[in-house]
Amino acid sequence: MSTAIALQNMSPHAHQDGGMRHRQTSKANGQVSVSTDERDVWLGTPHDAQTSSLPLDSKALVPTNTYWVSPHGMLTKNITILDLTKDMDVPYSGLTDAYKAEVKKTLKDHSFTPAFTCHRNSWLGLSYTITDDQNELVADWKHPWSSVGEAILTFPETSPHSSHPINLRNKRWGLRTESFVVESQLFFWESDSYWHSTNMTLYKIYGSGENERKKEVGKYAQKWWGGFVTGGTVVVDEKEIDGCVACLTLCVVLKKKRQRAAERRSGAAE
Repeated sequence: MSTAIALQNMSPHAHQDGGMRHRQTSKANGQVSVSTDERDVWLGTPHDAQTSSLPLDSKALVPTNTYWVSPHGMLTKNITILDLTKDMDVPYSGLTDAYKAEVKKTLKDHSFTPAFTCHRNSWLGLSYTITDDQNELVADWKHPWSSVGEAILTFPETSPHSSHPINLRNKRWGLRTESFVVESQLFFWESDSYWHSTNMTLYKIYGSGENERKKEVGKYAQKWWGGFVTGGTVVVDEKEIDGCVACLTLCVVLKKKRQRAAERRSGAAE
């Protein structure tokens, strides 16, 4: 039986006797009202400026794993996530041109079975089933109607990745920072540039008050050749966060990025 889920699970792996957490959703604007108490006040407040100004931990990111999220668009049926770690010959010293070239070479020289695959369950792309390389259920992903809504990743009770659902939500329209909690620990994805989101960093927040700090635990660089699509290289320190969770939360962030672009185009056409 799976842990609680905020929306009905329509995937073929769904359990009919699973408990549900009910909420009301307005399709007009994608706003979500959760019937249970908020887990953390920090998640319910706008924080792009707040998190950007947090002091950065002086320790440099030392990733343990390198992943590739397959380039994809709004109508992509399956999003694959490859683990390139064992085949990378260049040590990490940042997402440099040399490291990116090694990623491209590794993809060309090797054939990979996806570590994880996100299967779209409907043409709208608001529901995905995630499986591993053995085609076993990893998680269910429920996505909101708009970029301002809440996305939920739900894991089986015996999952090694998370013991509870992971919610990603940013209440203010248009902001790109997405936060989530894993085992009571706060994380957030933030764009490295105010103008572009082709490069992003995953931060862990620790401490409180004047001692609150953010620490780099992952990075993403969008595919740098060919057509303009979301997807690319992800490096993760798996001593700080599960690699599957890092990649799946990034997929949510990338989908919201595409939604924001579509919303801006729609608004400009009105």
